[in-house]
Amino acid sequence: MNSIVKVQWKNSSDGWKAKLLLAGPNGFEKRGLQPGRKVSFEVTNERRCTGFAPSPGERAPCPEFREIDSGSQCSECRGKDIYSDYVRGDTQTDLDGEFSVYLAQIGQEVKVGVTRSEKIPKRWVEQGADYGAEILSGLSSKVALENEQDISSRGITERIRKEQKTNNPSDPRKLQKIMEEHDYDAEIVDVNSLTLYDRLQGEFSRKGLFQGEIHSVKGQIIGNGRLALAMTSGKVLKNPDQKGLNSF
Repeated sequence: MNSIVKVQWKNSSDGWKAKLLLAGPNGFEKRGLQPGRKVSFEVTNERRCTGFAPSPGERAPCPEFREIDSGSQCSECRGKDIYSDYVRGDTQTDLDGEFSVYLAQIGQEVKVGVTRSEKIPKRWVEQGADYGAEILSGLSSKVALENEQDISSRGITERIRKEQKTNNPSDPRKLQKIMEEHDYDAEIVDVNSLTLYDRLQGEFSRKGLFQGEIHSVKGQIIGNGRLALAMTSGKVLKNPDQKGLNSF
């Protein structure tokens, strides 16, 4: 039994490709999500702690792989995580490095976000963006968050639900409209073209059995052409009771 940490993305000569990072009682493991791989597993409603980040780029396991009621971390690991205050929007937290503010069109919605400047376009790929534009760069973390909050106050959301990400727009028309309305000037990048995967198809679900070949991965959602299954952080992934294909 393992809990889902997240879908991890890495750039290669062929484009961005995905792996699934899992937490377990003995630490972490990764499983490839290459196109065409045959898998069989089930995502359940049970949740287990995914550990914490003790420093940038590092992850430590939960000492007891604790069962949790919601979210992805137990209270002990959340208290140790260096990003806890930052992701909650605490502008008193000032992380080292340069940060960017971006807009991303995901399906038919546009969101504003903040990431380290060197992590664009990785952040867009991780979020399942279809198109992205870096509108501000070279900022401190505090200033970047302040700009994000200001833009959000003008009606641009900071979050898009996973089920809205299964819509595949054919062009960045919505993003272009937002940029024109707010007088933002930046290059629009086709994020879909940066990955190894075909466009996501199938009925969206947050739990259940996933069998067959991996057809697509979009952000934190994987698809076999019939089902688009969310890889929700903290949820337990297990082998199905009756295995129709080779186990994941």
